[in-house]
Amino acid sequence: MKREITDKNKKINKNIAFSLMGMGLMLSLGACNASQDASAATVSANVNSNKTQKTQGNETSISIDNNTVSINGDGASSEVKVITISKAGTYRLSGKLDEGQIVVDADGDVNLNLDNFTISNSTDAPIVGKSGNININLVDGSDNRISDTRAANTQDENSSNETKAYDAAIYSEADINLTGSGKLTVEGGYEDAIHSKSNLNIESGNYSITASHHGLNGKETLVVKNGSFDITTVEDALHSKGDVTFENGELNINAGDDALHADNALTVKDGKININSSNEGLEGVTVNIEGGNILVNSTDDGINAAGDSEDGSQLSYAINISGGDIKIIPGGDGIDSNGDLNVSGGNIVVDGPSNGGNAPVDYDGTGTITGGSILATGNSGMFQGFNGNNQGQSSIIYYLDNNAATGATIKISDESGKEIFSSADQTQSYNAVLYSSAEIESGKTYKVSVGDSEGSVTAGDSQGGNFGHPPMGGMGGNNQGQPPQMNDNFQGRGQGNNQGQPPMGQPPEMNGNFQGRGGNNQGQPPMGQPPQGGPNGNFQGRGQGNNQGQPPMGQPPEMNGNFQGRGGNNQGEPPMGQPPQGGPNGNFQGRGQGNNQGQPPMGQPPEMNGNFQGRGQGNNQGQPPQGQPPEGGNQPQIGQPPQNENNQSSKNKTDSKKKKNKQKSNQKTGDTSGKEK
Repeated sequence: MKREITDKNKKINKNIAFSLMGMGLMLSLGACNASQDASAATVSANVNSNKTQKTQGNETSISIDNNTVSINGDGASSEVKVITISKAGTYRLSGKLDEGQIVVDADGDVNLNLDNFTISNSTDAPIVGKSGNININLVDGSDNRISDTRAANTQDENSSNETKAYDAAIYSEADINLTGSGKLTVEGGYEDAIHSKSNLNIESGNYSITASHHGLNGKETLVVKNGSFDITTVEDALHSKGDVTFENGELNINAGDDALHADNALTVKDGKININSSNEGLEGVTVNIEGGNILVNSTDDGINAAGDSEDGSQLSYAINISGGDIKIIPGGDGIDSNGDLNVSGGNIVVDGPSNGGNAPVDYDGTGTITGGSILATGNSGMFQGFNGNNQGQSSIIYYLDNNAATGATIKISDESGKEIFSSADQTQSYNAVLYSSAEIESGKTYKVSVGDSEGSVTAGDSQGGNFGHPPMGGMGGNNQGQPPQMNDNFQGRGQGNNQGQPPMGQPPEMNGNFQGRGGNNQGQPPMGQPPQGGPNGNFQGRGQGNNQGQPPMGQPPEMNGNFQGRGGNNQGEPPMGQPPQGGPNGNFQGRGQGNNQGQPPMGQPPEMNGNFQGRGQGNNQGQPPQGQPPEGGNQPQIGQPPQNENNQSSKNKTDSKKKKNKQKSNQKTGDTSGKEK
């Protein structure tokens, strides 16, 4: 019995042991599985970590901390504070480096991601591209600064002693491309802010730029596709020896010379351009404006088609405006083309100039308007309309007797009294108004009021139409009445101390200038009924010595030009009687001879297309021809300005201001390849 109990106990103990062993085995297997799961998770994490590291490995990191450079990746090296990038690839720059330099010398494209990166240098250019295109990306939310703090270069670029140096804060022999949504501040202390010796392209970004020379300079081309720019420069804000294209974006410019300058074609497609100050606003051999919102403040021309070829060949100048809202406040000409002016669209306002030596609209070739609108106000002295050979859109020109004050309201109404235009935004005084729009119809009469002044004018298809009359009154140098018609030069000079009298008889109709010259006494213009003519020349009546120079009395010549009766410092009175016939291209001058009188024509002198000179000899009289000479002059119709080769007033368009030799644009370079920029 006892044995049986013992065996039973052994059996129970064995079962318990097996159970315990099973439980232990299960626990061991569970622990093993848990260990395997943990190992698998660790492997997975390591794989994912390696993938991330591999992606980051394609971008070499260059970081600066306390002016200590750390490079993580391939393709870049540093020596002291000069970082050299020698392989094509992508590089992320962050931190601040004083007195440092980035040198790009690679076979392919180098991408620079600027991520809150600042670099400055007072002895050399901060970023230099020797080879390989440089693509700069402004990382979203980043604020970056590139500062060339060298003193401004004042050396003569043509001097053999000129120091060779990289001439910009960001300089490259190859292309420079900028993109991204971050901010970049560039200080071009030595010369330019950004200069590519090839092509400069800007896709996007926010820029603040200052430069002692040009702001953005692309030697072959400069293209701005978008972005926001605040640019202050001593020379041009945007500059290229080739083409400049502004497609979109926003420009705020203060320029010491041109705001936008191209040695070849300058094109504005869209966007906003605000030129707060400039010498000239937009300049190129060809200027094309297709759209955008443009404000130009300039001390000289607002928009200018000018330039010189490198080989001296003749260039074809043109300003073509097909769209956009444009306002120009010039100190010189508003729109000035040394060739043609073509307006086919857009809304243009030219506010000035107020001085008589320039005009709101000025061209040497053909001026045509076929669409859009223009309001041009300025001084009548050199005032010019369109001359599109009676093709296109009609215009009116209205002359005031006195200068209109700034802020005076200009209103234009049709024959029914319907107001078709109104403006009170002029900031410069004026006494002549040009207006054209699709609502102006040729041959119809329009009422024009400027402040308290009011009159009616008939619209014409071109400058040869009836545009109203230049002002009557004593405004030396401005149109006074309608100036005479002629095209060449007439001179009557006095001899010695006696009289030199110009032609007697009915004065000539001729293509020229009439001058009666003498000394210090009276120079009296023609007597009788004054001439009839068109509105483009200047009438000047000046007194001699301390006496009076009286304008024409009688029936003087029909001529294309300016009438001047000169003497001294007293009164110059414009013509009395019926104003002259003809257009405005020559000069009429009546001056006193010796100490006696030099009298302009009396009677009926010759009609001719040449120069007439009557000169005195010794102390006797030199009298020009008397009687009725031959007919041969060109006679435009009454009230029509001249239709001549250039339809110009007496402005000399070979003036250096017009066809400027932009040698200053052949900038200094930063290498040994020459001085051409």
